[in-house]
Amino acid sequence: MSLLDTQVQAFVDQSLSYYPTDATDSNVDQQRLWYNALCKGFATPLAPGISAKDDVVLAKDGYFVPVRRYQHQAQAQAQAQAQAQAQAQAQESHGDDDVLIVFMHGGGFVVGGLDSHHDICGELVHETGLNLVSVDYRLAPEHQYPADINDCLTVVDQALEAGSKVILVGDSAGGLLGGCVANARKSFVGTALLGQVLIYPALNRGADTPSMTEHAHAPLLTKADMDYYLPIRVGGDISQIPHQDEQYIPMHTSDFSGLPPTHLFPAEVDPLRDDCELYAQALRSANVGVSNHVDVGQGLVHGHLRARNMSDRAAANFAAICAAVKELAQ
Repeated sequence: MSLLDTQVQAFVDQSLSYYPTDATDSNVDQQRLWYNALCKGFATPLAPGISAKDDVVLAKDGYFVPVRRYQHQAQAQAQAQAQAQAQAQAQESHGDDDVLIVFMHGGGFVVGGLDSHHDICGELVHETGLNLVSVDYRLAPEHQYPADINDCLTVVDQALEAGSKVILVGDSAGGLLGGCVANARKSFVGTALLGQVLIYPALNRGADTPSMTEHAHAPLLTKADMDYYLPIRVGGDISQIPHQDEQYIPMHTSDFSGLPPTHLFPAEVDPLRDDCELYAQALRSANVGVSNHVDVGQGLVHGHLRARNMSDRAAANFAAICAAVKELAQ
């Protein structure tokens, strides 16, 4: 019996139509063409009242990290009023007007960018009422680790220095980056780093988990796909993958205490599913607040954010993600 209902299966079939069966035999340039076509095929317009503007953030090494800033019209008006009313008045508690979502996209560190998750970011802003900045971190193989995490840290640091309260959100590889950013900036937890929301993230490289075996050939992400993408991040040589580097993968940290409140959203039919439970167990052992939303991931596959407009299950999952973000913003 299939774990996927007809709506999710239709999403899978449409997604697979953009790729040949031997896709992992092709080069990175071709992978990006297929992925970009897929993203464009599922894209929807931004809702009225949501604006998006491209910008750059200067990194310490002189690189300009491209970002896209999304703003809710109501938020823009509220911020203008707040600035006019309280130029010198300090506030003891934060409101939604100074909370910023920092979004890190998925794509195996090889594909994706500002356009690939444009409509997803816009809908997050529309549903949560919060502003958002999406990070166009450098991709492999042109730029190898740690360029990706460094770019994400650059954008988060700029937001923190500007006085924003930050919520980290990422899907897949972006969820991995979000977890690593949270670990690197634990000193801001309780003040400016409000939490993290990680969506079908890779958190424990190649872990020998039940889901890695059970769903090794899952639709939209297989173990073979992971074996293809992961070495590219470090120049193609798997021997160069760090094994105890806290900025490489979240489960490499030696101390989980002090991490921010965390919401995890695994997909049931995904080799990465059990990464969330391993991470959740580590956080619970360190007395960190964590919710692993296994229930709303039932019958879903990796990449289901794009299915939110064609699957009731994916829509419910996206609503739960937005609710988690709003909870952290309170």
